Amino acid sequence: MRRLTSILKVAAVMLSAVLVLLLLSGAYLFSISRTLPDVGAYPAHALAPRTSIVYAADGSVLAKWHGEQDRTYVSLDTIPVSMRSAVVAIEDERFYEHDGVDAEAIGRALHVNTQTGGYAQGGSTITQQVVKLLFTDGERSLERKIREALLAFELETRTSKDLVLETYLNLVYFGEGAYGVEAASQRYFGHPASELTLAESALLAGVVQAPSRYSPCVDPDAARERRDVVLRKMHELGMITSTERAEAASDPVELDPVVEPAEVAPHFVEYVKRTLIEELGADAVFGGGLRVYTTLDPRLQLAAERAAAEVLDRPDDPEVALVSLDHTSGEVLAMVGGRDFRAGQFNLAVQGRRQPGSAFKTFVLVAALEQGVKPTDRFSAAPYEVEVIDGIWKVQNYENSVTGGDLSLSAATNWSVNAVYARLIMRLGPEAVVDVAHRMGITSTLDPHPAIALGGLTTGVSPLEMASAYGTIAAEGMHVAPLAVVRVTDDAGQTVWEPDFAATRALDPGIAKTASAMLHDVVERGTGGAARLETWTAGKTGTNQQYRDAWFVGYSENVTTAVWVGHPEGQVPMTNVHGIRVTGGSYPAVIWKRYMTTAVPVHAGVAGQDAAEGAGASQREATICTESLALARPDCPQAVTVLLDADSVPGEYCPLPH
Repeated sequence: MRRLTSILKVAAVMLSAVLVLLLLSGAYLFSISRTLPDVGAYPAHALAPRTSIVYAADGSVLAKWHGEQDRTYVSLDTIPVSMRSAVVAIEDERFYEHDGVDAEAIGRALHVNTQTGGYAQGGSTITQQVVKLLFTDGERSLERKIREALLAFELETRTSKDLVLETYLNLVYFGEGAYGVEAASQRYFGHPASELTLAESALLAGVVQAPSRYSPCVDPDAARERRDVVLRKMHELGMITSTERAEAASDPVELDPVVEPAEVAPHFVEYVKRTLIEELGADAVFGGGLRVYTTLDPRLQLAAERAAAEVLDRPDDPEVALVSLDHTSGEVLAMVGGRDFRAGQFNLAVQGRRQPGSAFKTFVLVAALEQGVKPTDRFSAAPYEVEVIDGIWKVQNYENSVTGGDLSLSAATNWSVNAVYARLIMRLGPEAVVDVAHRMGITSTLDPHPAIALGGLTTGVSPLEMASAYGTIAAEGMHVAPLAVVRVTDDAGQTVWEPDFAATRALDPGIAKTASAMLHDVVERGTGGAARLETWTAGKTGTNQQYRDAWFVGYSENVTTAVWVGHPEGQVPMTNVHGIRVTGGSYPAVIWKRYMTTAVPVHAGVAGQDAAEGAGASQREATICTESLALARPDCPQAVTVLLDADSVPGEYCPLPH
């Protein structure tokens, strides 16, 4: 009896110890469970960084953005069965049988590791590896393993085996900087994962355990041996036949990595990147798996780059910036931000703000038309002096080519006569010109000083702004802000961001059409002759003091393009470039014409000619002698073609004896 009592006491003590141990274990597990992350945020792939892809307007790839992990997410149904089976066979053969944790595999791993005296085999399931990649820090400890097991079990209660496997195949590292099966297939074989063969699938599955040791790029023999181990395991599990195994094992390890395409429009791509970082944040841009659909036309981009490189082809030549827009939609068609993106990533087309010279006179012209000034109104062309706030403003004409007499506004625009425009802005007020420029699309700060009439700005303007503003005239007074991105989706096709597209009425249509007709004359009869196309063309030259900046901005059909030539490092005079002084009517106009000769036929749409010439029944085009203001005869030395109200067209021809 005494012995039985002793046994019962011992049993009670042992039971109490077991209960205490269970309670402590339960409390421990409960405390860990309270710190577990919420796997309800599944699908889990959304938590992993994925590569973002940028597309041109024709669907070609412009760039891929990623941080440390290059990953493109693909759905399970696009991954061949051979790839899925190979990974399951070598990484977790009981994947479809366990509930996230495989006790049998853990026991087998403990037995093998005990025999070898080291870490020869792991017991983690594919689900646990997904959990480790997504929710834990990778630290090797008992607590971490317990957390993994709890999370793996919870994950499998919330989602399907297929989604777990899909996530794993998109998360795991395959070596050589490739994360996920799609990036790995492209990196090693140069084709998408959907085209993987059995031999390629087995090779990739074998890499996972030790990407450095089994990399086919580093050690093809080791990679082949490991591939054959995977094939043998697949055969043992009944996943493939003996014939399939033999045929796959006989394939040589041949790599054909995808060749990274040459950089296309790097300044444009960087412009898009900066825009999206501002809108969506850097994490989304570099790890959100975005699909960015842009407006860039690769054919026109190539034409723009060629035009700039062929005209100014010497190493010490000035730089060229070019921006081309569809002014009906605001879409950026082409962008050249400098000669060499690698040498300097500063984007001269967007970030460069330089003095526009006479190209800014267009805004004075529009302001004058809004205030009732007619193209035929005459102004003195003599050198001009006037007192302004900070002293006496002295204005000379371009190289003093015009020293006196009166000129019509049309003639003064054709030949960019400074004195006429200086007198004009004093009559209009610089505030009116600033208002017009901002309405038309200039976003830089403009100080209302009279000197802006001649392009004398405090900070300057960019080619992107100038193209946008001139596009407002071309579009009959409707302004659309420049648009480089059409839409952004995630890698599942859901829209993440779309820019606001809004056309606003900036100018009266009649004013815009009259201005267009006058800018057409600049090309036909004035300083812009080098830009003349076979189609209807309008534009304006601009040359800064001492030839430091030279511009041509113009449009034809539905394409508006701005070209700037200069030295980005400072205000360097361009007095001897290929033997000439650089004006807006020289190299900028030539580059503009070379590009537009390609761009206009390629990007045909709403005709700019219709926008300018279709002024309505109340207006018509007339060729006027600038000296008599009557209809010009063939022998009139200075004649301009302008759009006039029907009742303003002279009824007689010029009576002067030229």
